[in-house]
Amino acid sequence: MSRVMNPYRALKNRHYRNFWIAQSISLIGTWIDTTLRGWVAVNLFPESKAAGFIGLIAFLKGFPSVFFSPVAGVLIDWFGPKTILLYTQLLDAANAFFMAYLVWKGLLSPFFLLSLSLLMGITSGFYLPSRNTFISDIVPKDVLPNALALHSMIFNVARMVGPTIAGFVVKYYGLEFGFVINALSFLPLIIALMVIPDNHSRTSSHASFKKFFVDLVEGVRYVSTNAVLIKTFVGLTMYSLFGMPFGMLMQAFVKSVVKSDILGYGIIMGMMGVGAFVGANVVAAINPERLIRMKEDFLLLVIGSSILAAALRPALTPYAAFFIGACQSSFFQHNEQQDTTTLTIEHER
Repeated sequence: MSRVMNPYRALKNRHYRNFWIAQSISLIGTWIDTTLRGWVAVNLFPESKAAGFIGLIAFLKGFPSVFFSPVAGVLIDWFGPKTILLYTQLLDAANAFFMAYLVWKGLLSPFFLLSLSLLMGITSGFYLPSRNTFISDIVPKDVLPNALALHSMIFNVARMVGPTIAGFVVKYYGLEFGFVINALSFLPLIIALMVIPDNHSRTSSHASFKKFFVDLVEGVRYVSTNAVLIKTFVGLTMYSLFGMPFGMLMQAFVKSVVKSDILGYGIIMGMMGVGAFVGANVVAAINPERLIRMKEDFLLLVIGSSILAAALRPALTPYAAFFIGACQSSFFQHNEQQDTTTLTIEHER
């Protein structure tokens, strides 16, 4: 097998290509929304409290997924990933439209911002498992790793494009217009999900609360006895706790330390997206067997060194963001590849 492969080979599949394009549009809107919510939070509070509030928003958007992802796994088996994914996108679209309305009417408050962030955190717990399972249903197994890598790529392209668009939109059209763009960006994905056929084989013909808890316990027991999945979970948890806050607190860092505005923030986040795009392309071109043997230590060392450089020399922040994005996308894709390979082997057994 060739060491370097076509990094876009999964796009030959028509259903995946339609999903990938619609998802790209939605993710750009999501990063516009993430940028604007953080900037709103910075300006809702005095400088001494802004960072803590942004951290709370990030916590509410991320932590609920730890509890709801196992629940999502059971519901995906029962109803199929397409159904779960479609409903999560409908709920996220309603969240985005309500956010746009609150900003337009000048009614946004810390309570609404925290509540809507919590709802996003809950839906994200269902979105990620259903998305990956849905992709595995519409592409052949031999291109599944590449399909997941391409999704990582569009996430990072969106992280490159979204904040930059957000900066210019706010500067010339106002906050409310940016939130409207995000709300509308869900429509292509919702339409695509309605059109793409559902190929998932459901494991249960009847649902009940008793069976729900039985299936949930079986899923937790399976993960807890798989060394690779435990290692991946611990690694991602530790990095999410101690590494991801660099990006989550970037709004406060840009305003208080770099002394720039939302346009400067958008450019810095765009640099992180450029780096992530480069890293994702490199990962997508690597043979899956070689990728899974890749060492994570070097990636984490570069991320830590880049964060330290930005903290000591704020002028280096755009360059540090580039290296952080490149290594971060490679780190997550490596872990995702490990999980995919492990689950495929177990399934074939």
